[in-house]
Amino acid sequence: MVSVAASSIFSGNRGAGGMGDAGNGGAGRGVVTGKYFNFKPLPPPADILGNPLVVPNLPTHKLPKETFGSRVKRFFARMNLGSQSAETRLRWKLYDTIQATMASLSPSVTLVAEKRVPVKQKKLSVPVVVVRHPYHLRHVFEMLPNIPDGLAAERRFIELLITRALKRYGEQMSLIKGSPFSFEHEAREYFFAGFRLEKQIKKVNSPDERFAALQAIHTNYFHGRNYYYFALLRREKLAPDNKLFMLFARAVYFMARIDWNGELLEKPNPRALPSRDDMLFFVERDKSVVTRYRTDQDFQRQVKAVLEAFPAS
Repeated sequence: MVSVAASSIFSGNRGAGGMGDAGNGGAGRGVVTGKYFNFKPLPPPADILGNPLVVPNLPTHKLPKETFGSRVKRFFARMNLGSQSAETRLRWKLYDTIQATMASLSPSVTLVAEKRVPVKQKKLSVPVVVVRHPYHLRHVFEMLPNIPDGLAAERRFIELLITRALKRYGEQMSLIKGSPFSFEHEAREYFFAGFRLEKQIKKVNSPDERFAALQAIHTNYFHGRNYYYFALLRREKLAPDNKLFMLFARAVYFMARIDWNGELLEKPNPRALPSRDDMLFFVERDKSVVTRYRTDQDFQRQVKAVLEAFPAS
């Protein structure tokens, strides 16, 4: 998928206002004129909840049950006894993901936000985290598109969990902002802010200013990409002509052109591009795209052209 990957410290604002501090801080890989390019910025500070996100209606009655035989095999696996298929190991990781995610969103929260009630299963391969923004569950979002059909029950439950989390987050943000909160709206704002800055990049000649401009573009596209994903999983009813998928595709294509040292390449790095199957994951969940695709032949050609720009799996 398009990775919603691990974070490093960055506090950028939407649009040109975030360019001034774009190169400061963060754990990036490339160093340019003493600055680090931040490929994985933290969520916008204004969108981080003051208290941990709590989901009171966790769907425990639909929880996939791990069999006794599976637990026994897991016990032997910890002692390096026996062999397991890749699907079995993934199933175990999904069980751990479910338990850790439920613990992270559990109503049983202590007064100290960073301390949670212990999870029943002590040895989990997935961390229990404090959630103040959906991005803090990025390891769960990353996993979803790669779950095979053989583990469809676990995939459906994980998607149900994070859908509940996104809906609850939206409710909390609506209370804070005093108006309905929409991931669709936020995604569109970030995509357009990045696009406006992208149109100006050719006019920037100073290395420092160009570095800061690219950082601001990348940060806007990064947030727009994440919020679009959240909108799809929250099942928001997107406007029929929202064009978010096209903006999303343009954003990830441009992001793949930014090299590890913060320089803009002529062509995208193929390894930084999502695969065609990954892009289809978004197409299939964007009902506005699916509906229009069925009736508009010109739009069909546009979508096919976009998909063909990404490498086959």
